[in-house]
Formats: sequence, structure tokens, C-alpha cells
Amino acid sequence: MIIKEFIVHLLEKQVDSTQSKLSLSQDSIKSSAVLENFLVELNKVYNSKATKVFGAFSKVDSEADTVEGTENLSSTYSILHSYLENKISFIDYTGQSMEILKHHIEQATKATGGYMVFAHYSVFGSDFMLLAMLNNVSGISVDNQLGINSIDYLDINKLHLAARIDITQWQEDEASKRYVSMVRTKESHKLSEYFINFIGSDETSNSNQETNDLFTAIGQFCDNTFDEDQQKSEFKQKASDYCIDQAEQGRNVDIKDFSKHVAEGAIDDFMNYVNSDEFNINNEISPNKAVIRRFNKITGRNAQVSITINEEALGDSVIYDSEKETLTISDLPATLKAQLLER
Repeated sequence: MIIKEFIVHLLEKQVDSTQSKLSLSQDSIKSSAVLENFLVELNKVYNSKATKVFGAFSKVDSEADTVEGTENLSSTYSILHSYLENKISFIDYTGQSMEILKHHIEQATKATGGYMVFAHYSVFGSDFMLLAMLNNVSGISVDNQLGINSIDYLDINKLHLAARIDITQWQEDEASKRYVSMVRTKESHKLSEYFINFIGSDETSNSNQETNDLFTAIGQFCDNTFDEDQQKSEFKQKASDYCIDQAEQGRNVDIKDFSKHVAEGAIDDFMNYVNSDEFNINNEISPNKAVIRRFNKITGRNAQVSITINEEALGDSVIYDSEKETLTISDLPATLKAQLLER
């Protein structure tokens, strides 16, 4: 990772207030091992967020010179464009961005502010701009004399408001509809409208739906292609392992690469299947681990029993007799056996 620019500003606002206080840093923070570790961890948290939405700068924002409802605030699109063309400095870009954020947060009475991180960095040959709203949290540290001290630190684990712009993708293909990604959590869903307006992005897709569409297509492809359950199970497991590995590395799934890895001898058939009108899967998706894991599980419950089975266990440690409508389970979990023995 190469950190090109990094800065933190502060925006303070109380719940139910329509006024906010802006404190702007006057200098970028120089790159260091500590800063790089912080940004690496922040990216890991961002990548781990199961639900993200994708989009592009809205046509209205990209064609407008100023923010709607104002006379002197340039749009986020406009000032980022100016920064990338070296017309304004990083300090000016982030300062103007904070003025836009201030305008929008004052329209959201229930919203509160925090420390706003702007990070321009390069990784895997691509440039990104990460914007994240963080809050301080109190903690305890032990000093060199083994004394106890109270410290405040930025809580990156509670990342509810954040966006990442793939600058390289945007510059190479401005017609793309997914170079802007944003965290969408339950905690931030109702309060994030002002942040979305600040970014100026139109939502075009989300990781939940994209992953669900891909694995629905995989399931139907297996049913139409393979006769044996073992073949279907192996294909699905291979697909799951690949997508989860990509998700854990913070990478998207390129459907062509995915097909080469998973479909092997049936690459063309699989590509035609996922690109059909029925599915029309994007060429690149952000894998959602929770959706993937649900896809490979068989679940059911009644008033007395709740059962969840990994599909790959069928025919192995789990045998289903359709005539008797019974399940035979071997290799029971140790914790389950211990509880049964206590009864």
C-alpha cells in the first residue's frame, strides 16, 4: 500500500440540532508505519462489512457546478475532479468536502458528527479515495511502569459511515456504474442519507443481491448440467471457497476469472448461463460471505427440532431416507454428544 495523502477533520453536531461545528486540519499527516498499519486495518474493516452498495456519481451532481440548495458549494464530483487534475490541493479538496458534509448533516437532525478521514492511496496498482466517519472511544493502556492510563482512540470497528471511490476505474471507464462503494449497515441505514447525499452517488447494486443472483445461477446451472449429487456439491463448494477467499482478501469476484477457476471444462457454458437474460450477472461482483454460507446450508425447523446441514455432508455424515422420511446423522459434534450424555 502506498499512501499518497491522508488527513483527519472534525465535524461536531448534537442530536436534534441543526447547527454543527467544523474543525479543519491545516496539514496532511505524513506517511509512516503507524499510519500505514492504521489504514490497512481500516481497509480490512471496510472490506469485512457484509453489506455494501455500489454506484457512480449521480448525473445531476456530475453536471452541476454547485450543491443543490447552495450558491457557493461546489459538488463533490467537481472538487474531486479538480483535485485529481491538480487544480486544487488535497487540503483544499478535503476542506471543501467538509463544507459540503456540514451542509448535509445540518439537514439531518438525528445525525451526529465525528472525525472524518480522507485517505488517497494506491494498492494492487489502483488508486482509491477512502472517506470514513469515525468516533473516539475511551480505553485503558498499561505504561512502561506498569501503570494504568486512560486513552482515547478512533474506533474503526464501529465503521457505519464510509465510502470508497475506485479512482482508477472511474478514470478509465466513467460510464461504469460501480466505482463508488458505500457501507450500508443496520445502524447507519436510517442516518446515512445525508452521507449518501454528501458523496453524491446513485446506488445501482448491492453485495447481497449480487451474491444471491450469482449463487442462484450456480445452483440452477448445477441442476441442469450435472446428474450426480456429488458433482453438484463439489462444484458449489468450489464456487463458495473461491468467493469467500476473495471476500476475505477484500477483492471483488471477476466472473471470467471465477468461471476459469470453477467451471474448468464448461467455462463457455457457464458464462453463457450467467450472462443470460434470466440472470444477467455483472462482470464483477462484491461477494457477501453471509449469503454464500447460507447458500450451502439446508435448514428446517418445527416446534421441537431445528436442523442446519452443510450440503456437502449429505450422503456422507448425513443420510436421508426419502421413503422413511428419516435422517441418520453420524460424526456428531462433541458438544452435542456431551449434552446428550447429561440427559
